[in-house]
Amino acid sequence: MAPPLTSEGEKASWARLNMDVMEMILEHLTIVDHVRFSNVCKSWRSATIISLRALHAPWLLVSVDQSPLSWGLYTTSNGRRNLVLEIPKEFRSQYCCGSSKGWLIFVPKPPKRFRGYTVHLLNPITGSMINFYPFMHFIIKGVISTSPLAPDFLFAILGSHCMEENISVFLYESGYQSWQDLKIDDPMDIMFHHGRLYVLTGKAKIMVYAFKPHWKVSIIPIPSLFGEEEHHPSSCNGRLVGSNDDIFVVSYDTKLGEQQQLKVFKVRERGLRHHVVEVDSLGGHTFFICSFSEGVSVSKTKSSSKSELMKPDCIYYLSLEDNLRRYCMKRRHTFQVAGLDASGDILEWFTPRFEDRSSLMAVTPSNGSSHSRYLLLAIIIIIIMLACVIRYVLGKLV
Repeated sequence: MAPPLTSEGEKASWARLNMDVMEMILEHLTIVDHVRFSNVCKSWRSATIISLRALHAPWLLVSVDQSPLSWGLYTTSNGRRNLVLEIPKEFRSQYCCGSSKGWLIFVPKPPKRFRGYTVHLLNPITGSMINFYPFMHFIIKGVISTSPLAPDFLFAILGSHCMEENISVFLYESGYQSWQDLKIDDPMDIMFHHGRLYVLTGKAKIMVYAFKPHWKVSIIPIPSLFGEEEHHPSSCNGRLVGSNDDIFVVSYDTKLGEQQQLKVFKVRERGLRHHVVEVDSLGGHTFFICSFSEGVSVSKTKSSSKSELMKPDCIYYLSLEDNLRRYCMKRRHTFQVAGLDASGDILEWFTPRFEDRSSLMAVTPSNGSSHSRYLLLAIIIIIIMLACVIRYVLGKLV
């Protein structure tokens, strides 16, 4: 008779589960449970790599009704939207003004500007939530540098103070726990990339803020944004996109209409200087831009003609006609994404950060039933595992 397993031996036996058994288990779990499953040990994490990689393309953040709002996260396949995750009820009627680094930013609708209100940073995968109160700014777009649970967390907003109308960029540093007005003239888009804050202005300039080892501000003009014979307009329009170690600017006409001739500029670093050049290819990458979601770049994948949201060297955006459109860099033409009519919906992008596990154990429950839910989940997983083991053994005997 085999000796009983010790605590360490029991842990080792769970870690040595057959890969086929773990794949059977994963078939019965939700995406959120996939992430929790992958956090148990290295062998369990390796079993979820394939399933999670398939979900790395940006999800659609959609409110199918604008009055009242009703937020949900969707994936796309075969030209259809599939609901992946519902946003908790307490946020569904709130205004979302940011989708950055796997977190969503919610404010009341309409915000109580003169009394102050609470801003919620929500990780929809783990349920973690960070609150800012009292908040005295009107937010157009919010971005974060890393997980809000990290000690070097930075939070930037494009918006205005409740007592003013001028649009500016405000920065929150976790170490100082205060907001600072960067006093930028005519800001248009903001983004954190590798710890730096990039601000695109309507004057065809990029402001770069470096925070380590000390504050440093650089100004990058984009002279090639306009032709030699063109006059400088009072304002340009564009979105920032971070791709690996590079920064791109997607420039468009006054408003994103049905047909667009987009221009793409790449910011290249040459020592301490930056150089901006126009490019005619994304190097096989795919860009996703919208109003308040952070610009997203997806690297080369084995995309097929069936995958409407993974065409290489294309830029996806939502047009004024509320249709999802794809701009092809090679053909210099805009196409409507078939089967994904977004008419009447609010649509943005959300990129889940499965590799960010800093908040997996920091879920802030809304009531006292959190422990019961985790116990129930553990019981369900054990039952599924036992059923899969029995099925596997019977298959071997047959």
